[in-house]
Amino acid sequence: DVVLCNVGTDDREGKDRSFELPVNQEQKVQLCVQHNPRTVVIVSSGSGIRMTGWNEKAGAILYSWYAGQNGNTALAEILAGKINPSGKLPITIEKEFKDSPGYGYLPKGESLDEKWTSQKEKEHPIYDVEYTEGVFSGYRWYEKKNIEPLYPFGFGCSYTTFEYSDLTVSKETFNENDVLLVSFQVKNTGKIKGAEIAQLYIHDIESTVQRPVKELKGFEKVELEPGQSKIISLQLSKKDFSFWSVKTKNWFAEKGTFTIQVGSSSKDIKLQSQVELQ
Repeated sequence: DVVLCNVGTDDREGKDRSFELPVNQEQKVQLCVQHNPRTVVIVSSGSGIRMTGWNEKAGAILYSWYAGQNGNTALAEILAGKINPSGKLPITIEKEFKDSPGYGYLPKGESLDEKWTSQKEKEHPIYDVEYTEGVFSGYRWYEKKNIEPLYPFGFGCSYTTFEYSDLTVSKETFNENDVLLVSFQVKNTGKIKGAEIAQLYIHDIESTVQRPVKELKGFEKVELEPGQSKIISLQLSKKDFSFWSVKTKNWFAEKGTFTIQVGSSSKDIKLQSQVELQ
């Protein structure tokens, strides 16, 4: 038997919520996974939640976000195998909230109020919230700080498997007026039809300013029959290798060596190649 355990959060612009699930929902998940390891936890939420306490115990986790009027039909089709899931995370999900760049943002003496009302909002003092991570937002923060997330940006599961191969770049050395063509092959190595979202990142090996470990520069979704393979080609131009110069107030492409990275998520890089901007 399989247990379907549905949990979620009430997200809205008017108030913040805890990263942890409400106590009664957390207890419900723990009870389900304790008694049946074939538990599928369905998460209805607008952002990340803490899943560290049961992530390894659940048979599967289906992150449905806020699925809308036809969401239950889509969920049923995925659970029944009629549809092969192909979504990828647009965020990073931390193991603990202390790993987040937003940790500690609450002013001293404040706490999250689950019974927040519009009247309380009018009466409450207004605070400035400072974003101090700079360009290291999202997945860039965790990579800079060497923080291992629970699920990385771009992660997603499928009922089939994919193989990446044959990475080629049109030029090994180039100037700022060139356009690079990055091509690679993706093959469905499983037994059923599926779709994969291949992601293209670049890494600046040495820079005069602080830059992220890697930066997403392109992606493409490809649908493949079992055993089928396709060539994906993505372009990179001057802007993709540039950073914003606070001195010149403009985008600047600094000469040097870059690593072209292709993978299925920000954490799972399958192929790499180096190029030099002259």
